[in-house]
Amino acid sequence: MTTHPAHQADAPAAAAIALLARQGYDATSVDDLADAAGMSRSTFFRKFGSKEDVVFADHERILGQVTERLAESSGEPLAAIEDAALLVFNHHLRHRETSRARYELMQAVPALRDRELVTSHRYERAFLLHLLDRLPDGGPDRTGNHREHTAVAFAAATVAVHNAFLRQWLRSPAVAGESAGSEHSRADALAAELRGLSAIFRPALLGPPPAAQLPPTVVVTVLAGAADKDAIARAVRDALP
Repeated sequence: MTTHPAHQADAPAAAAIALLARQGYDATSVDDLADAAGMSRSTFFRKFGSKEDVVFADHERILGQVTERLAESSGEPLAAIEDAALLVFNHHLRHRETSRARYELMQAVPALRDRELVTSHRYERAFLLHLLDRLPDGGPDRTGNHREHTAVAFAAATVAVHNAFLRQWLRSPAVAGESAGSEHSRADALAAELRGLSAIFRPALLGPPPAAQLPPTVVVTVLAGAADKDAIARAVRDALP
């Protein structure tokens, strides 16, 4: 079976994270991690930099994908951000063992929890920059608030909702044996929640939707014999709905 390129790119970091989870963060040396990743110590340092860096190495790649996808998007900006958040969530679903091992490490190592906050902020920043680039203008919306402030709120809310779904999944005892169908259900649930979030913020960020174009009103009236203008006007007025 052919290995997906994403799996190939993440395999060395996944092996290192698995070792850290089994052996303990402080008890695992860089030499141990290099061996687990199948590379020399010097190559490990060039590729990852440190033990802390290797734990979040796949996030660097995914953040690059998120930034690239947003830059290439020509659609509505809130929908593009929904799609980018789902890209991150689906990455975790596809790499459940690595995501679970990293989560366990973060519970044991305060420095990794701090690094996770920094990583979340980088996703939030990518979402915010995309919004600011695509918003109609930076001026006040119809409620008097500045759209930039609302954009900050939407970017933060999107990351918060994503992280809440991710933590709920990681804490579930069924993660290890979860079926593909269950994973799709979780992704679908997150997608629905993100759509609902966008619906709340969309009027403030993009303005109200254009009024629906109403069809023209056609009135037909029949008058007996000749009729003057006043009679015609009364007949039309009476026929109006």
